[in-house]
Amino acid sequence: MESNTATEVADHLARTFSQVVFIDIPQSYPPSTHVTCSYTLTAAFQPNPRDWVGIFKVGWTTTKDYHTFVWVEPCIDVVGEQTVTRQAFFKDYYLPKDEIEFYQFCYVDSTGQVRGASTPFCFRSPAEQSLEISPDDDLLVITTQDQVEQSLREKAEMQKELDQIRAENETLKSALLREQQQAAGLKGQNEQKEKENAELATELDQTKQQIKNLRSSLQQQLKENDSLKEEMVIQMTKQMEIQQDSVTERRERSSSRTSEEKYDRAVQKINQLKDEREKLKEAIEAQSEEISKLNTKVREGERELFKAKDGIQLIEVDLQSSRKEKERLAAELQRLQSLTYNVDKMQRENQDLQRRLSVQETQQSPSDDLKFQCQTLTRQLQETQAKLAAEKEETRNAKRRNEYLEVEMQQIRDQLESVCKALDGEKRKSSKFELQILEVNEVLADKNIAIDERESTINRKDNQLTLLTQEKEELARENQTLKETIQDLRRLYTEPPTTPAEPLYLQPDDDAPPASTHVYETIGPEDEESPFQSLVCRHCRESFPGITQDELDQHEQCHRVCPFCTMICDDMDQATFEDHVYSH
Repeated sequence: MESNTATEVADHLARTFSQVVFIDIPQSYPPSTHVTCSYTLTAAFQPNPRDWVGIFKVGWTTTKDYHTFVWVEPCIDVVGEQTVTRQAFFKDYYLPKDEIEFYQFCYVDSTGQVRGASTPFCFRSPAEQSLEISPDDDLLVITTQDQVEQSLREKAEMQKELDQIRAENETLKSALLREQQQAAGLKGQNEQKEKENAELATELDQTKQQIKNLRSSLQQQLKENDSLKEEMVIQMTKQMEIQQDSVTERRERSSSRTSEEKYDRAVQKINQLKDEREKLKEAIEAQSEEISKLNTKVREGERELFKAKDGIQLIEVDLQSSRKEKERLAAELQRLQSLTYNVDKMQRENQDLQRRLSVQETQQSPSDDLKFQCQTLTRQLQETQAKLAAEKEETRNAKRRNEYLEVEMQQIRDQLESVCKALDGEKRKSSKFELQILEVNEVLADKNIAIDERESTINRKDNQLTLLTQEKEELARENQTLKETIQDLRRLYTEPPTTPAEPLYLQPDDDAPPASTHVYETIGPEDEESPFQSLVCRHCRESFPGITQDELDQHEQCHRVCPFCTMICDDMDQATFEDHVYSH
């Protein structure tokens, strides 16, 4: 399957490159002269004014590797499908100055596809061209002593250049060692940062667990608040019962013993309510302490988050410095590559010079000194080539190490991004948790306000009970005073008269009661048994003639009266009545 695919690709390239054929391309062009190339457009190819012909160095990979280019001539006189021959003209100013490298013409269409390529050629002078010997040519090349001396001078200059390149390579090698040490230091710092990131991750997990615990404790506090609310409702109902008992006490004020018992019960209930109020206060204080602890934990979590943010900022600074270091290493590698290119160029020149010297050795009999110098130069060239190969290998190794460091830096960057995302998520969760805590604090504040209002209501009720107690005592004193006054009056009327004029006022007439009946003995019973006596409801102030006290009590109990403001709420339903009572 792979062989078939390779064959298909080769066939496609052959068809594509054969659409434009370059003709009469020599092996070399003279330098610093204009160049004209001829090419033929096949019948299967349709030219475009945006097509161009470029000069490429042999070994090019993309169409962007051209050295120079010219636009093609428009094909106006082409009719139908026929073969057309055109020319491309290159000025000497834009041509390559390198006399060693080989180049070729390439025809590129408007879409960037190569439609044809020429055979390789170079830019050399005729004298240099005549010096080259190929295995197929049997030419005799004759050189002079001046040419040999000039070659030696060129060799010396090249040796100096090689020494300079060697010194530069040593400098670059030391720079690479320093860069490697710095890279190792950066690697250690990155490992330390990874450890710190792991510690931050563990701290974040602990913070999450604390937040979960705080959330569960808040839910528990909410449940306790609901239970406290229920207890407060029960207390309000108890308080309403106490108010009803106090109303019943006022109704049954005539019976002192019953009133004292009810008063004792009311005092007991009031004491019980006070105890419950103290318990509620203690529970509220415990809740406030729990809330303060939760707030402290939340603040500690915020501080931990701030520390994590500071650590992330430090890591980002380290990453920026690592990026700058990477850019510097890339620049150094690029400079090394350019030096390597120059070394390769010099190596080719040395090979060319060595080939020339070998030609000269075969064609003339030089002296022993010249042979010895040539051998020495040959050995030096070989040593230089070996050193250059070693330096190339070191450069490739440094490049591979740099790529490895880049991969490690990318991994560290990805890890830092994941840690930043996790921290942002924890920050959002913490903000939600803070909002929940604020809502709970508001609910607790409302409940504290309601508890304070209820405490004030209880205090008012205590004051009312105190006033009732004082009023009862005053009424008892008034009753005692009235009893004493009645006893005094009875004593006055039962004593015998001391003056004769007094019986004149006590003589009974025809309508007077009998002498045996005392006036003040039948005042009370006669009023109660009078058929015209009318009782008045103390709530609605309506008069009911001819009813008993029990019937009046039953009528008063039928009214729905607020225990705080004594407002009649007969026209209200139960829910409205309860809201009215709770509003006090």
